[in-house]
Amino acid sequence: MTTMDKFEIKIVKYFNQIGSKKIDKFLGAVNAVSFLAFFWLALTVIAITSHPAITRKFGVAVLIVCVLHFGITEAIIKHFLTRFFPKRQRPYLAYPEEIRSVGKKFSDSSFPSSHMATTVAMLVVIVSFYPSLFILSILMIALMAFSRLHNGMHYPSDVLVGILLGFGYGWVAMEIVRMVFVK
Repeated sequence: MTTMDKFEIKIVKYFNQIGSKKIDKFLGAVNAVSFLAFFWLALTVIAITSHPAITRKFGVAVLIVCVLHFGITEAIIKHFLTRFFPKRQRPYLAYPEEIRSVGKKFSDSSFPSSHMATTVAMLVVIVSFYPSLFILSILMIALMAFSRLHNGMHYPSDVLVGILLGFGYGWVAMEIVRMVFVK
């Protein structure tokens, strides 16, 4: 085990011990895939119905983010590449005596954090259309990052790579929207 691995495990253990049953329940709910799907769908509907002029641009950006995320993070990184490289075991599975799981027990590769990639990508799109939501978006990203570590689902590097992928997906989506919808 490398020094970096030991450091990451210490961080996950620290975050995993913070909180109470109420915090665990809240963070488990925030990380539920059904909650995230509803949350992103609700934000998309609110954005489109509140500002019909952006419907096509916003919809295209969201669609691009979804295609990039599911095509790259899920299909290529988490499923295709794990045929050739070992899956990174989630912290709660790798260290069951020291790290407890909170919420749904995912068992696919912990690398990278899909929750972080989708959260950041969607928030990049939202902030591109609604800059006033920047601070709220940063808080949502911080909450998601904290919860993925607290819940024992990811190591810090999984979260960091998820954030970087999310920024990339959001940026690419907005660049494509700018090219397609040139006035």
